[in-house]
Amino acid sequence: MPIDPIRPLVLPAVCLLLIACASSPVADGDVQVAPIGPAHVLAEQGHEGQMVVWGGRIAAVYNLSDRTELEIVSLPLDRADRPRLEAEPGVRFVAVQAGFLEPMQYAPGRYVTLLGSVEGIEQRSVGEFLYEHPVIVTDRLHLWPQDTASWRQQPRFSVGIGIRL
Repeated sequence: MPIDPIRPLVLPAVCLLLIACASSPVADGDVQVAPIGPAHVLAEQGHEGQMVVWGGRIAAVYNLSDRTELEIVSLPLDRADRPRLEAEPGVRFVAVQAGFLEPMQYAPGRYVTLLGSVEGIEQRSVGEFLYEHPVIVTDRLHLWPQDTASWRQQPRFSVGIGIRL
């Protein structure tokens, strides 16, 4: 009986595909996420209550008595839900997080990705300009390390015990 030349390659190929799959820091397979961004919410009504994954750069932090509001300049996300740093910034949105977030940690300039439900649209000023902000109530919030170079997984190779290349 001849040996199929493709068969020995199938298992390694499947393993490589599983290793290459990017995972989200906020959304797993049990959450149904709507494929809409902040600009979609501004452009058309009826998205209230939908779960979304959005991210971007923190522009301002407001700690209120029972919640923290993050004003975020949206950025498109990559396959692992990391903000794409080279992309043009998009629509500003407000993320409402129950409780207190340390403003020194969640400081303007830091990058976040979050899972939450669309609550609506709110007008706020940016300088003297009145600007419409989509508002989401967060379920999960991920603060990315300040060193953006550490976001990318670097391939590691090991030889023997304790020797890394």
